[in-house]
Amino acid sequence: MDNGIDRYSPATLYQQGGAWTSSASYPRAQMAYRHQYLTGVRSGTTGIVAFDGSLSTSVPRHGASAVISPGLSTVCSRDAAQGTAGAAGFIDGCAKDARVSEVAAAVFTSGPVTVPTMASGPVSLHLNTTMDATDGYFTATLNDVARNRQSTVVASGQLTASLRAIDESRSTRSAGGDYTKPVPLTALDDRRPVVPGQPTVLDIAFTPTDFVLQPGHRLRVDVFASNFPKGMMIPALLIESQLRPQTIAIDPRAPSYLNLPTNRPLT
Repeated sequence: MDNGIDRYSPATLYQQGGAWTSSASYPRAQMAYRHQYLTGVRSGTTGIVAFDGSLSTSVPRHGASAVISPGLSTVCSRDAAQGTAGAAGFIDGCAKDARVSEVAAAVFTSGPVTVPTMASGPVSLHLNTTMDATDGYFTATLNDVARNRQSTVVASGQLTASLRAIDESRSTRSAGGDYTKPVPLTALDDRRPVVPGQPTVLDIAFTPTDFVLQPGHRLRVDVFASNFPKGMMIPALLIESQLRPQTIAIDPRAPSYLNLPTNRPLT
């Protein structure tokens, strides 16, 4: 049957923020991994949030602490909409705009891009943290923020802090040696309980993504201490966490950063 399938490109993709596209490969060619550093500089682009910071191509100049606490704001989120198949009427709006769930998040936002800026492939988040208990839970989203400040999730990831050990045989790194796809070891025998108050480094993998930021749009990273109803720690580890606040350390000497494959540097 001559239905034209032989004339398709090797990869047919829906580019979030854009349209259906054809590409010779996925990830798209001409992507380079670049750091977007989490800084304590207030972006002024959010409403009520746990912490308003910025994304920058430069290492932060000053230290800061972004404190997040477990909560239920993620009941209104894209993850919740997917998990319930949109069963609740209000969920559809939550899937399209993350600003309700962001009230419990540490939010880091870039400046607006001036030309279409693409990202394609695996994405990871390197976090320097401290916790007040022997375990904790982090979930993060990568968002496209429009001119009207609507915040649309394009990728997400999550990690239990004590299960932070990485399976190097299954993980990948960019040319600079930083993780692009950190795959954690999830057996309880591989647990590394957190030492309360001591620095704890986490590498969180996002779902691989493909999106374009249109001119005037911004990139955002949201970091939460919970992700109910999509994800929860198993009861024994949840008890260890004591649902205590968790801290993201903004430290020029040990910066936290997003490792993002893009076709050009962000501002």
